Amino acid sequence: MSVQEWLDLFRRNRESKILRVQDLKILTGMKPPALRVALERLAKRGIVQRVCRGYYANPFNPPSLEEISAFLYRPSCVSLESALAWHGVLSQIPHTLTCVTPRLTWRLNTSFGRIEYRQIKKSYLFGLIPQEGYLLAEPEKALVDFLYLNRKADLHGFLSELHLDLLRPKKLSSYARRMRVDITALRETVAIRR
Repeated sequence: MSVQEWLDLFRRNRESKILRVQDLKILTGMKPPALRVALERLAKRGIVQRVCRGYYANPFNPPSLEEISAFLYRPSCVSLESALAWHGVLSQIPHTLTCVTPRLTWRLNTSFGRIEYRQIKKSYLFGLIPQEGYLLAEPEKALVDFLYLNRKADLHGFLSELHLDLLRPKKLSSYARRMRVDITALRETVAIRR
């Protein structure tokens, strides 16, 4: 296939932000070895971007890292430090996109950035806000997820960096009870600030 034919193929399939090699095999009719060589050449020329092994970004509708996280590991949602930063509760921007999932913990480097999935119980996937192409934890849920997954860590330093005034106390308490998370350390931090 010529470069123009590849571009036409991606343009026709722009609703698919991420294309699997299996999808491209069906769309092109190419045999796997020839397809692999063609995709490597397109990537070297900057025409297409390889997300990770077996996945390519559509150059006419590239995905965000959040969309990639949802596409590659389902079910999952953006939570923990990433969601807290998105909501403005954490002023620092994490270098890794952090997600929760009922599946096994997994870390993945993509050409768009690093993704870390942390395992929680399936029944703990609640408090989510649908975004375009992915799910985002509410700020209270993101903090409870963080406390749940870091129960044994000293959290005073981390908690002191949070803008806790942006959280809804009743929702935070409700989510903490639902996930059986002790928020005593959080209450102590809030009391120290007052």
